[in-house]
Amino acid sequence: MKIKSGLLWFCALVLTVFLSLTTFNLPAHAFSSSDYDHLLQTNECNGCDLTGADLSGKDLYGSALIGADLSGADLSDSLLIEAKLSGANLTGANLSYAELSGVKLSDADLTGADLSDAKLSNAEIDHATLSEAILTAANLEGAILIEADLSGAIAQSANFDQAILSGSNLSSADFEGSSMRDITLSNAILTEANFSVVDLSRARMPNDTIYRGDVSRFGAYQ
Repeated sequence: MKIKSGLLWFCALVLTVFLSLTTFNLPAHAFSSSDYDHLLQTNECNGCDLTGADLSGKDLYGSALIGADLSGADLSDSLLIEAKLSGANLTGANLSYAELSGVKLSDADLTGADLSDAKLSNAEIDHATLSEAILTAANLEGAILIEADLSGAIAQSANFDQAILSGSNLSSADFEGSSMRDITLSNAILTEANFSVVDLSRARMPNDTIYRGDVSRFGAYQ
């Protein structure tokens, strides 16, 4: 009996040590595996937590991720056409080269996110935060960015043709070499924004006048 009791005690001790080590070695911000599996199986993940998840190369066509936490997630090269990501937290997320045409990102937080070379044509990004986001060579043709925050964003060589940025904050953003033909900038803030070598043909300026070759009166550089 003593041997049996001792053996049981030893097994319990080993199990306790193993569980302790497993618990303490888990990542501090690991995403929920059940949320991750649910997303891949159903293309829906309302309010889920995918912090730090690697979704690169995943086909997420038509995904509904309203209110989801995707901060720091790797969504590079993903297919998210017409995905619903309204109100999602994508802080610092990697969305480079992602196919996001028609995506709904209203009220989303994309602070510091990497959207370089991403396809965002006709995307709904109104009231979203893109402060210090990277939009280099991104395609935002026809995108709606009404009252969005693009302060400090890097958007060199991007395509903003026919995009609507009415009331948006573009202060200190860098748009060097970008195409902004027929863009709407009514009531937008352009303070210290860089418009060097930018095509602003037929662009509507913050005061609702059509572009006449000078943005310095709005506090921007050219």
